[in-house]
Amino acid sequence: MFGTLTGSDLLSPAPILDAAQRYRGTIVDLDASCVLGPDEFAKAREALARWLAGNGLSAGDRVIVAIANGPLFIATLLAILACDASPLVVHSKTPPAELLRYARRFGARFLAGEPEDEPGRAEIETTSTRVTFADVLPLDWSTLSVGDHTPRGPELRGVPLHPTSGSTGLPKIALRPGYAALEEARHYAETMTINADDVVLAIPPMSHAYGYGMSVMVPLLTGASIVSMRRFSPKAVQRALLAHRLTILPMVPAMLDVMSFSGGVDMRRLRWVLAAGAILPRRSAKQFHRQTGAVATPLYGTTETGGISVATAAAGQDVDGRVGPPMTGVEVTVRLSDEPGHASDLGRLLVRSSSQMKSYLDERGELSPALSDGWFDTGDLAQIADDGTIHLRGRGSEVINVSGLKVVPCEVEEAIATLPGVLEVKVYAGQHRAGSQMVKAAVSAERGVSVSDIRAHCEEQLVYYKRPQVVNLVDALPRNPAGKIIRDQLP
Repeated sequence: MFGTLTGSDLLSPAPILDAAQRYRGTIVDLDASCVLGPDEFAKAREALARWLAGNGLSAGDRVIVAIANGPLFIATLLAILACDASPLVVHSKTPPAELLRYARRFGARFLAGEPEDEPGRAEIETTSTRVTFADVLPLDWSTLSVGDHTPRGPELRGVPLHPTSGSTGLPKIALRPGYAALEEARHYAETMTINADDVVLAIPPMSHAYGYGMSVMVPLLTGASIVSMRRFSPKAVQRALLAHRLTILPMVPAMLDVMSFSGGVDMRRLRWVLAAGAILPRRSAKQFHRQTGAVATPLYGTTETGGISVATAAAGQDVDGRVGPPMTGVEVTVRLSDEPGHASDLGRLLVRSSSQMKSYLDERGELSPALSDGWFDTGDLAQIADDGTIHLRGRGSEVINVSGLKVVPCEVEEAIATLPGVLEVKVYAGQHRAGSQMVKAAVSAERGVSVSDIRAHCEEQLVYYKRPQVVNLVDALPRNPAGKIIRDQLP
């Protein structure tokens, strides 16, 4: 496990930077029609690092990185680490108000983003400069209007910072330094026999744990090539399959459903079609196999631990919570539940591995421990079969799973509550007919506040997947005599 924070080599960005120096794969940006070989990518990346250092980036600074999938995301991440600064990676569509909240909470001085028509972006910046990466990809480098930008808490140099849903409360930052990131990549590579002959289609956001591990760190470690797309569409996936020698296709279950009903395409030559971010329903697995000839393989992990398990291809359609045995280098156990009505072997899943986070960084700048005797509590309910296979049985918290992207209700509540006239709000999970989750909100507000007002406010304050799909205006939130909200009485 990790050593102490101060002076530990385990916090160094060196493992990631060393892997980047050795990288000999090709990176293809489908949206920009850009192909970068290893030498061209290395030269452009090193030039970007020099430019950042010459434009004010110093060791210990924190930078919000809001960039979509592609070589620009990877190069910006590496260039910031090369300057001994810490990238705080967020979704590329994060709106300005949410970016500013992150900056103020966690002491970020700069923003690395892409050209946007978003009018609110200029309001949170004091300066903004555009630089072109590899002569084709524009990067906007901005100083943020955060007043005193000095990060609170310990100085962190070259430590990637990952916002996480956690299990309760507002999002915190998971510290997953270079050593942990490369250990996760090693676990993937050894378990799935990934090597330099593989080609990964990067669809899930590289800013989120799944895409970061599988589409960035695994290729850097193994030399696998990357083909990236910014937005998922069945036609774009089909074109990529025809034009490139893809071998690994990371997806989420909802994407598999869309591919199944879009006319289908033969995917049998793919070595791995992965489904992560949510439990893969048996119905989805069967339909996908019938339409494409490929087996969808459940993969399970968390932001805090990286990848935990992957089912073998032989598991086929035996899914519905079955996520396979732990990856090479990962240990799991179950803390048995004493809840009435629970199975005797059901409990909260605990994980221990060399790829897990060091600790949380909260908005007060304090490091809060996340491990107990080296074990991380995922908050997921699970059973472990005699053969070591993990069977997920649900979530032990209120976190909402929107197509594999996690939403903490209280963060959405905090954003809605800033709208003048809102009296109280409760955000909770709803369910689509197909069984997937969505965000719902019950809002008590003064007369004159409409559902349209709340939706417009959420568009300004929250990234798209955190916005409530259903907003109900209520006279008051239903509460019991103790004042607690009665979940079953929410609309």
